[in-house]
Amino acid sequence: MGNLGRILSSLVEMHSDSEPQREQTHKPSAPSSPGSTQSAPLKPMENEVLNYLGSLAKDYHLPPKLVYAVADAESHLNPMVDPQPNYLKRNGKTVHDRQGNRIVRSWDYGLMQINNTAFGTTVKDPRGQKFKIGADVELDWQANARAGVALLAGAYDLAKLEQGPGATQEDHAQQAYPQYNGGKPERRDRYLKEKNGLPENDADRNFLLRYRKWTDNRR
Repeated sequence: MGNLGRILSSLVEMHSDSEPQREQTHKPSAPSSPGSTQSAPLKPMENEVLNYLGSLAKDYHLPPKLVYAVADAESHLNPMVDPQPNYLKRNGKTVHDRQGNRIVRSWDYGLMQINNTAFGTTVKDPRGQKFKIGADVELDWQANARAGVALLAGAYDLAKLEQGPGATQEDHAQQAYPQYNGGKPERRDRYLKEKNGLPENDADRNFLLRYRKWTDNRR
């Protein structure tokens, strides 16, 4: 099996691991109550976050600006961002329960906005050793970063193989981000649909504009 086949097989494995949970709701962890002895984690300084993301990028042989831009697009580099709900939709409309509340399909967590449907997904560390994404990404920003960069690395490697030697790093980044953001390899060509010279999809357009503001030495 060639490199492209191995990457696609690995991505199918990742997706199949998470698919059964697709319609389940994983409620965010409850914050500590005022009288609780458990202290909330301290928010790291942005420089600490960037240093950690940069080290992960180096370990995975990724352009640092790609990793910075993804974190920027997903959470504005805020490791303590509140969990973000994804609402269930049918025919483009949000579905409500009998009480009129919007039905939450899934949740995105933390710095890299890891979706709870990715919990249990098998990814690889920089040495190629497999590990599973766990619920620790909800509260541990470094675990969140490791999971996000591992997922991004798979998408970026696939883009490089598919696009060939004539493509630029920006070409690779544009294909990798929709797969990362959309959670499925089949979303990777979403960026190709353009409007006024930019991706039509709001998330892809936002990512590209942020990507172009970053450099490997930050911004």
